[in-house]
Amino acid sequence: MNVLNLAFEELDWPEKGLNESLEDPPDPSLGDLASTICFELPSELQEPPQELAERLAEKIEPQGLVERVEAEGGYVNFFADLPELSSVTLDSVEKYGGKFGHRESDGRKVVIEHTSVNPTKPLHIGHGRNAIIGDTMARILKALGHEVEVQNYIDDLGLQVAQTLVAYRSEENVSEEKFDHFLGGLYVDFHERVESEPELEEEAREVLSRIEEGEGELAQEARQMSSLCVESNLETTDRLNVDYDLLIWESDISRSGMLEEALNSLRETPYLTEGEDEKEGAMVLRLEEFGLEDKILIRSDGTPVYTARDIAYQLWKFGRVEGDLQYQLHSRRPDGMETFTTVPEGGDSDHDFADADQAINVIGMEQRYPQKVVFSALRALGLEDEYENSYHMAYEHVRLPSKKFEGRRGTWIGYSVDDVLDEAVSRAREEVEKRNPDAGSEFVRKAAEMVGIGAVRYSLISSSPEKEIVFKWDEALNFEQNSGPAIQYSHARASSILRKAEEEPQEHPHDILKKEEERELVKKLAKFPETVREAGENLQTHRVAVYASELALLFNKFYEVAPVIQAKTDELRSARLRLVKAAKTVLENSLQLLGIEAPERM
Repeated sequence: MNVLNLAFEELDWPEKGLNESLEDPPDPSLGDLASTICFELPSELQEPPQELAERLAEKIEPQGLVERVEAEGGYVNFFADLPELSSVTLDSVEKYGGKFGHRESDGRKVVIEHTSVNPTKPLHIGHGRNAIIGDTMARILKALGHEVEVQNYIDDLGLQVAQTLVAYRSEENVSEEKFDHFLGGLYVDFHERVESEPELEEEAREVLSRIEEGEGELAQEARQMSSLCVESNLETTDRLNVDYDLLIWESDISRSGMLEEALNSLRETPYLTEGEDEKEGAMVLRLEEFGLEDKILIRSDGTPVYTARDIAYQLWKFGRVEGDLQYQLHSRRPDGMETFTTVPEGGDSDHDFADADQAINVIGMEQRYPQKVVFSALRALGLEDEYENSYHMAYEHVRLPSKKFEGRRGTWIGYSVDDVLDEAVSRAREEVEKRNPDAGSEFVRKAAEMVGIGAVRYSLISSSPEKEIVFKWDEALNFEQNSGPAIQYSHARASSILRKAEEEPQEHPHDILKKEEERELVKKLAKFPETVREAGENLQTHRVAVYASELALLFNKFYEVAPVIQAKTDELRSARLRLVKAAKTVLENSLQLLGIEAPERM
């Protein structure tokens, strides 16, 4: 804020933390923006915060969008010039339209890894949260001008794959159900059988050893089974409006030489050494210097732990290994998106994947230590920039009211993303039919799909990632408030008003919007670009969801008290029509960032 910077220059005060000190006051009577900087100024100024705030307020000359400044309790409160703010905001929304809140390209490339489900089962609602957080983050960062590449890491070398393959090979009946659900059932059956047939566990470990060798019939069968599961998973993520640029297979990384290259580089540092005592024969990454416990990367039998492969993968994301991968087009998704995949052979390497400036890994909270190990390995190799630009976007999981999801116990059954979407769409259909008794079947079908999926996406993105979600149907499918459908309904209502008006707004005075509901709506619209920026810079996707819900609520309050088409004067009608049009645009932009469709009718 220029007026604040100018005042600090005149007072010759240190400007460190000035922009970060700005926040929204808890009460509108305290202003439209507040600065806490007077609580953070150096102690050598030797004045209490209130006196500093009074001195600062006196030096600030109101101009532009600032009407007046007040010092209160050590805070410096700014009050907006509402007519000027209204003019600037409505003009900006009209000028930029669907790009309002977006930024120009800055050439910075971000790789986001998300979903990354073992290819042995369907996505349950917890996996859905991962995919939706990652997809929303990608949308936000694209809006902020970054080049974004989304990767889905397929762990096809894990024990789960071997256990599922053992069960799959012995299955004689061909199931007609969705393939990932079929495999998930086999995985559950395997763990039920292993209690009475312990030899199955040894068989699975032998199969895993053969798969890790990467050659032979078992390795081919494992890849084929996993590929069918991934294709089935992608049908689910298509329905969630989630896309990927690249499917990257762990087995392809293993064959690429990246792991050996990463380990050889670490051996040249003092951090990777031979283990002692109970760790004798293993290779251990010494991490005490980085504030972490040591981590075994190579077991005494010579096999790498999965964290070792993750280190190689992280180095590849930044273009810091020579190991090469081959790619081919996997599929063109229903929305037109091209998704590529790594392949063992028969592809090409002429694709501009990886080489990131920033890497974001959307992985559960329980993986904090392994992720810290991966990032610290970059520091051990002297890659400080890459370390600083590696982010673990951690999130808590989704659980049922009485228990957590467990693949081997099948507690996801009935709570797979497919099941949840089907149920959400079914319930949405009832609501759409109730609100539109004369609507045709095709309208009802499309609206129900749009609303049901919007309800699920919003329910999984609206909470801060570090908060656990207890999945409850009545909350996920609340169509009245703090929900995807409520935001969609506000957008549809704005669209309906504009259709009925059948006219373009005309010139009007800037100060004609005087109702408190009008003023609050204008201020909320003005905050959208800053909300998007903060969500991207702080990796807090829920900020956009919370903003959209609050904007919908303010629009509804405005609509209840401020007649638009029946406004008392033509000038007031034009001003309110512009406000409705701006609200519709920003609601649509918000929903787009959340991966939720914005219906014109509902």
